[in-house]
Amino acid sequence: MESSDSDLRRFERLTPFKIREVLIVSSPFDHYVLEESGHLSELISQEYSELNLTQAPRFIHSPNAVDAIALLRERSIDLVITMLRIGTMKVHEFAQQVKSIQPGLRVVLLAYNTRELATLREGAGLDHTFVWHGDSRIILAICKLMEDERNVHHDVERGDVQVILLVEDSRRFYSSYLPILYRMLVKQTSRLMYEGANLLEKNLRLRARAKILLATNHEDAMLHIERYSKNIIGVFTDGEFPTKSGNRKSAGLDLVKEIRSRNPHMPILFQSKNSELAEPARALKTTFLHKESSTLRKRIQYFMEQHMSFGDFIFRDETGEEICRAEDLRQLRDQLIEVPIDCVGRHASRNHFSHWLRTRTEFGLAAAIRPKKLDDFEELEGVREFLLSSINDFLAANRKRQIRDYSAGLEKVGGFQKLGSGTLGGKGRGLAFFYSKMPDLGIAERFPEIDIVVPKSMVVATDVFEEFVERNDLGRFASDNHNDDEVRSAFLAGRFKEEHMAVLSKILEIVDWPLAVRSSSLLEDSLHQPFAGVYDTHFLPNDHPDDKVRKKQLADAVKLIFASTYSKKAKSYVAATPNSIEEERMAVVIQELVGSQHQGLFYPLISGVARSRNHYPVAPMKAEDGVAAIALGLGVTVASGDRCLRFSPAHPNRLLQLASTSSALEQSQRKFWALKTGIEQDIDSQSLTELMVSSDIAIAEEHGRLSQIASTYVAADDRVVDGIARPGARILSFHGPLKRDSFPLANILRHVLKTCENHLSCPVEIEFAVDIKENEGRSCFAMLQLRPLLTIGAQYEVEMSHLTSENLICQSSLSLGTGVIDNIKDIVYIHPQRLNRLKTRDLSEPIERINAKLSQQNRPYILIGPGRWGSSDPSLGIPVSWGQISGAKAIVEAAMDDIHVEPSQGTHFFQNIVSFNVGYLTITSADEDVDWQWLDSHDADYEEGPLRHISLDGDARVLLDSKAGKAVIEKPTQAAD
Repeated sequence: MESSDSDLRRFERLTPFKIREVLIVSSPFDHYVLEESGHLSELISQEYSELNLTQAPRFIHSPNAVDAIALLRERSIDLVITMLRIGTMKVHEFAQQVKSIQPGLRVVLLAYNTRELATLREGAGLDHTFVWHGDSRIILAICKLMEDERNVHHDVERGDVQVILLVEDSRRFYSSYLPILYRMLVKQTSRLMYEGANLLEKNLRLRARAKILLATNHEDAMLHIERYSKNIIGVFTDGEFPTKSGNRKSAGLDLVKEIRSRNPHMPILFQSKNSELAEPARALKTTFLHKESSTLRKRIQYFMEQHMSFGDFIFRDETGEEICRAEDLRQLRDQLIEVPIDCVGRHASRNHFSHWLRTRTEFGLAAAIRPKKLDDFEELEGVREFLLSSINDFLAANRKRQIRDYSAGLEKVGGFQKLGSGTLGGKGRGLAFFYSKMPDLGIAERFPEIDIVVPKSMVVATDVFEEFVERNDLGRFASDNHNDDEVRSAFLAGRFKEEHMAVLSKILEIVDWPLAVRSSSLLEDSLHQPFAGVYDTHFLPNDHPDDKVRKKQLADAVKLIFASTYSKKAKSYVAATPNSIEEERMAVVIQELVGSQHQGLFYPLISGVARSRNHYPVAPMKAEDGVAAIALGLGVTVASGDRCLRFSPAHPNRLLQLASTSSALEQSQRKFWALKTGIEQDIDSQSLTELMVSSDIAIAEEHGRLSQIASTYVAADDRVVDGIARPGARILSFHGPLKRDSFPLANILRHVLKTCENHLSCPVEIEFAVDIKENEGRSCFAMLQLRPLLTIGAQYEVEMSHLTSENLICQSSLSLGTGVIDNIKDIVYIHPQRLNRLKTRDLSEPIERINAKLSQQNRPYILIGPGRWGSSDPSLGIPVSWGQISGAKAIVEAAMDDIHVEPSQGTHFFQNIVSFNVGYLTITSADEDVDWQWLDSHDADYEEGPLRHISLDGDARVLLDSKAGKAVIEKPTQAAD
């Protein structure tokens, strides 16, 4: 049995036509009347929001037909709504001109009252006519009806969606009726959705809601019935409407008879002002409703719930009396076991089960059940067994990919759970998305010998953070100026809600493996401006012999991540965005740590980051081939910019860092991060980071971990050979997975990056860990994080041919960013010849002070320095955090005098450069050096050792040619002269 996710994949292809731009053509006064009760766009947006519909259309107003025609020649429109007073042009003439400009564009007439329509007819360019009753929801109904008419054939064919047919020729009545019907349909569909559905799933399922079709005469009604007979779930029909035969008076009854001859059980709501039609309508087993009934809305809702299966499933006996009812699929399964077998047979023979499932958009399960007939089973008990088996298989398939709320008894199952009712945050959201989509990515089938997993995870949702902050009066730290130690102490002193603490404690009764406790804030890893490396992560050995200590460490780790929301670093980061720190909410991901135990240290063999786009490809590599950075041990090495190995998943054998023995020795990883285990003494909560240890790779060799990932430098031959059989310096070349394919790492990364990019519709970045089992057990590839990767922006050229080196502070053939950055009067730089690489840490604090001063004065600046900015390895560059340089609009990484340093791709620091669209220039050996002499010729506003801050008389400009990857920083005009 397929899970509901097979339905979701189909739903992604539904509703291909969406109305996004609506042109309203009316006199200024008529437009004012439309908006008399408020701004039309706001009212429609509010209605869309209340119904959980996707983005509301944008409305454009033209005061007359001539203006509208001119606009239609310039831009594409999805729908035209016109009123009668549109200048000198007649409405039919206008409609015909619209069709000549944009064939297929729907034109709808909206009139104030039926008297205006007395002399008008549809056709001649007009697709529909509606009457304005003073309710803006008619605009929503018009938009949705036009979408349904365009999409119904596609959606029935591709998604087996259902259809509701409204047969009515009174413009006044259907204009007031359709808004009611649409609102009820969407609300009922939303109410019936699977309880575990997330926002994405709900939006996809709303695409599969029943489509409404309007027929204003007998012939159109029969056309719809013949075309969609298997998918129509209900008919709302008037008693009288036009027919070719002229039998208007009996048109409704005649239509019902034709429907009954095809489908004796079709739900039909017969509506008329003529009470004399009530009895003959009821005789045809329809529900009669007087059009002027004061309970019209309630009667429609009752009809949809009781007759169209939008309510509970009601088991009835042969007299129609209720036996019992089921609200959801689990209750349906439970009731199926208990009800009499003749009741099961009666409902099955009338397709009630599949009908009820389809209203819940569970088309896969409905399709599996509906083709079966009673004659297919030797006895009725076989029907019951088939239904129970189908439902149980369906529920089991869903459990494998559903993000479940925490429930006692679920801990042993593993998977992905959630504590709280709030959101999962950015990191949790990406991880949950991958977890739920993993069966669709085809990874398990492609790599059957490898366990591809999302580590067992629980997300503490944002509402737990909000409750904790409010309960302990910690909101003051969002705005008050406190140091980080004060914030952490206050949060550690706070108390969790009793039921939340009980859940954290309960987890540790089952979980006995090391844990990673990661931040997952509301704004973190967002699509528009992803945060990276701003908040805390803590690793816990979770092996203390005293359970109270383990529980306290877990609770404190969560509290410390909560506290990092209001840290100095986080505040400085958020201050540089359009967001406010008061808007930030923190979720926390508690996750099984991937790796294995070795003599008191726990770590994976490989951890890394991979991106589906490479900003600095070197031929034959291409940008779309992506790039990966990997290291031995925990992922801190890669994220913080320490020495690691970079490669293209499409070209794993081309390792530029190992192109020569000198570069291999210079750039190879020397230390790795691991988690200390087996510590019996209690660790102070403020010192949880001390559980992490950086060790020499020789320790990993003692653990027997280097055979597949290390090569050896043979000094006598000045060459590097794979393996560690010979004595010599170890080079972490990862030859096993990359050259010998002992573990298909490159192929897995290519597959995961490509499929994730397709699912997110944008470039992506992933964090992962690998543990290779050489002798026993299965090797594992674990997905730790999935985030959208911000693109650099439009690719366009910037003219630079007029510039000479005398005009430039520096130029780069390896840059990131796009366009022109001007109005820069400040430059902060570090001169490489005056830099002592052993004292780079000493420069972080004065740089932070300069940044704070310039940011406060709203003075953006250019930052220039040797090596890699933001590296945690001080020998590779200046170890600043993002918040310490957040005011820089362009960053230059100049060459170091004695070593070559790779650009920062893959680090959190680099992600922030992209997120803020900061110009990023790397000075390579092919470029002319920075004009240090020109910089030194200016008086310094501040100077400390190699660090200088200078103010310019004129404006420096940064020119970024994103198409060629080139950039220059231009001196102020007067200085160049």
